Amino acid sequence: MLFFRLLVASVTIFCFTSLVLEAAELPNDEVEGLREIGKTLGKKDWNINVDSCSNKSGWGKPESIQDNNITCDCGTICHVTFISLKSQNLQGMLPTDLSKLPYLKGIDLTRNYLNGTIPSTWGSTRLEVIVVGTNQLSGELPQELGNLNNITRMLLSSNNFSGQLPETFAKLTTLEDFRIGDNHFTGEIPSLIQNWTHLTKLVIQASGLSGPIPSGISLLTNMIDLRISDLSNGTEISFPPLSNLKNLTKLILRSCNIVGQLPPYLGQFTKLTSTLDLSFNKLTGPIPSSFSSLSKTDFIYFTGNMLSGTVPDWIIRNGNSM
Repeated sequence: MLFFRLLVASVTIFCFTSLVLEAAELPNDEVEGLREIGKTLGKKDWNINVDSCSNKSGWGKPESIQDNNITCDCGTICHVTFISLKSQNLQGMLPTDLSKLPYLKGIDLTRNYLNGTIPSTWGSTRLEVIVVGTNQLSGELPQELGNLNNITRMLLSSNNFSGQLPETFAKLTTLEDFRIGDNHFTGEIPSLIQNWTHLTKLVIQASGLSGPIPSGISLLTNMIDLRISDLSNGTEISFPPLSNLKNLTKLILRSCNIVGQLPPYLGQFTKLTSTLDLSFNKLTGPIPSSFSSLSKTDFIYFTGNMLSGTVPDWIIRNGNSM
């Protein structure tokens, strides 16, 4: 009986070990898919094989700024879920075919020299994260991206994208982080952004878009970081309705052609501790007394406006943050 129990235990351990070893291997289709992606991107030193998900593969060299790695989900078998190739001097194009990586949820290609457009085929994937900032990508954003039902992050800043934001983006209701600064988009900031009620960060700085800032922005009550600047047209607008955005820690509305007086309710934003930048607008009148509650805000900028009245004592005492 003892021998039988030992035999069963040995077989169990062997089977478990075999499963673990098998789990560390990628399916051949995904290996081939990674190789094709690497070739399209211009990644010439990618050593991809079935053991690429294993800690023993030796090909990944993750760093804080320069990433060269993949993330895998290994259950009964391994699948690639995330590709990160940041600051790799890639000079190719974005891969059109991601079908061989059916479990891929995210791709980060920040700070490279990639050119071309975002493929429309990406709209039929399971991507939840698209990060392609600081490249040389161009063209209009494909309508098909509006089909990404689970997208949470779309970071497109510092490229050469043009055209208007697709109307299909109204369906991207799971977005939490959207950045399109430093591009060549056209048209007004679309009202569809009011559908992105899960949004915590929105960056539209020097994007090429024009005002006004949609009134529906008041619905984005989860917003923590809001940055809009350098609106392309000269249309004067009143201060946007932000009284419901009380979770803001950073608010930048620079060079947005805003007229009128500073809204006193900003002084009630107790979480606004990082930055308040309202510079280079056409704001008039005094600084509201309620703003004294912002004395702990790290940086406050009112430069380039037409404010009047005396400088409040709290600003003088905390002049290093102005």
